[in-house]
Parts: sequence; C-alpha cells; structure tokens
Amino acid sequence: MAGVVRSGGADAEDIGLALYQTLRTNGSIAPEKAAAGIGLTDAEARAGWSELRELGLIRAGRVPEEVDSVEPDTALIGLLARQREALQAQRDELSSIVRAAESLMERYRPAVLRDAAEIEVELLIGENRKRQSIGDFNARITESTGSMHPGPLPPAEVLVHSLAADSALIERGVKVRAVYGQSINSAPRQRKYLTELSAVGVEVRLATQVPFDLLIADSHSALVSANPDNPSGPAVIVRGAALVRSYVALYEDCWLRAVPYSAKSAGSFDSGGELTEQHRTTMRLLANGLTDERIARKLGVSLRTVSRLVSEIMRYLQADSRFQAGVLAAAHGLI
Repeated sequence: MAGVVRSGGADAEDIGLALYQTLRTNGSIAPEKAAAGIGLTDAEARAGWSELRELGLIRAGRVPEEVDSVEPDTALIGLLARQREALQAQRDELSSIVRAAESLMERYRPAVLRDAAEIEVELLIGENRKRQSIGDFNARITESTGSMHPGPLPPAEVLVHSLAADSALIERGVKVRAVYGQSINSAPRQRKYLTELSAVGVEVRLATQVPFDLLIADSHSALVSANPDNPSGPAVIVRGAALVRSYVALYEDCWLRAVPYSAKSAGSFDSGGELTEQHRTTMRLLANGLTDERIARKLGVSLRTVSRLVSEIMRYLQADSRFQAGVLAAAHGLI
C-alpha cells in the first residue's frame, strides 16, 4: 500500500486500518518504518497506533523495536477477557461497599443512637408545669446538687418551699451548694433567707456576678431558664453528661470565685466606709457602657437599687457626674 488517501482528511480508524494492513503484509516491523511506508505524519501515526493498541490488534514483534499484528478474533477474545476482569473488579468493589454499608447501619449507627438516647432536652412552659418538673427533678437527685441565682429573690412563699426542698435533700444525705449574687446580701429579708439556708446545711457562697439561674443534679442533669433575662419564663431541662458537662464546669468556676456567706457580713454601703463588691461591680459595668436596665439585670436588683448604687459611688468619689466618677475610679485603680 503506497499511501493513505486523504479526502478531506483521514480519521484514526482509517489510519489504524492502513497500519494494520501494512503489518499484515510485511509482518513484524518497526512502527516508524510502517508509518513512513504509507506516508503518515507523526500526529497521524500516533492516532493510528493508539487505535490499534486500544483494540488489542498489535503485540511485540520479533525484536523489542518492532510490532506485529494480532488476529481480530484473538483481539476480540482478549478484549472480552479484559472486560470480564473489569466487571469482576467492579463487583468486588460493590461487594466491599455493601459490606461497609451494612457495618455502618447494623453496628455503628446503633451505637450513635444509643449515645443520642442518653441525651434529652425538655422545654417547660407554664408555672404549674415548671413547679411539677422541678419537684421531679429534685426527687431524682441522689448525691449532690449545685445552684446559682443572680437574683432578685422570688416571693416569700416560693422561698419557703425552696428552703423545705433543700432541707429534705440534706436529710437524704445529698450535698447541697448554692451561689448567689452579692446583691442578695443587701437587705434584711434576703440575708435572713441566706442565713436560714446555711442553718439547714446548705453551703452558701456569694459571687460578684452570677450569669444566670442554674440548677445541676448529680452532674448529669441541669435546669436553666430558656431566656436568662426572663427567669420567670419558660425553663429547659437538659439531661445527659455530654450536654451537662459545660454547665458543671461553669458552675464550678463560679463556685471557686465566690466567697462563703457569713451572717455577720456587711449588707449595705456605709457612706463613711469603703465600697462593697456590689459597688465595684456596678462601676465595672458602667465603664463597659451598660445601661442601668442591663446593670439591674446583671446584678439581679431593681432600677432603684442601681440608681442608689451609682449615687453612693459618686458620693464616695466626690464626683459631680457619672463621667467624672468613671475618671476618678480609673485614676484610683477601682476598675
């Protein structure tokens, strides 16, 4: 065959056929010689030889530099064999995926579901529901309980019930701890309640600032307000050590920073004495730009109490304005 007819250009199949016929005619031959014999360019030769290799129509020749032709029937058998091997590999891979899926669904997923089954979050809406759930919550405590309360204190009848519940826990051998905001120690009624708590065996401490109401039972359950700014609103019970650990860590940190309550500790500011922790906290909150309303919520006191605290701070510092009080407090290292 003298050459390849290029009417509008030859495709890879035509070129491959021309090369195959050359091999059939000449037998084992070097690829470059076969391509040159029919006048192929380098690009055409590459396309042709690629076609023949994909179809399995060439093999090694008599010497390493040469190639020879393969019978079409033989090439077809080889092609089918390669396809069977590919299909077998796919089946093996599919079987492996099926086994992995079965293992995930039958062994590992149930393990995760068991972990999830130990976690529960319950929303309590309505005073009756909250009261009943808190009673059930306390009934399940067996070893220890810790609570923290920013204030203000609830009505007297609620305090009576709470004191009785804490007393019952202590009689059952439960360790009871409570952290209150420093502001709780600022009025006779509040100090009376703290003293009664201490008397029944509750370990009471006072902290400069308490973030929100929290009750922890045996390190595996916690009761918190759904909205920290509205402690009388809905509450949330969280069960499961995985969820409660962070609350426990927060409580323990607050407990370590708090100081033990003493019935003899001073409860109010004496204009002739030093600033209390409550005054210092108020100064820090003012310096951070908090409004009186937010300071009242942080301290658990009324707006009137915040106004009184600010007035006492200004009088103590002999300041004519809040701004001047802030400057003087900073100058004296009070904030």
